[in-house]
Amino acid sequence: MNIYLCSNDETLSQALENVNKNDKDGRTFVLDEKADRCYIGDEKFVNAPVIINYHNTYYAPRQQ
Repeated sequence: MNIYLCSNDETLSQALENVNKNDKDGRTFVLDEKADRCYIGDEKFVNAPVIINYHNTYYAPRQQ
């Protein structure tokens, strides 16, 4: 699992773009803000290949 921490002025879209650009395995991800929100310890969080931490809210983007 990779965890991406957003900077203060970074948007969620910019974070996803950076995740896609810098994935070492060449994977790309898509994100739905409502459907892909997750919580520490839930199934989505535990099984996600990437977690985005956006202002202490967690998202598990889906691999495309």
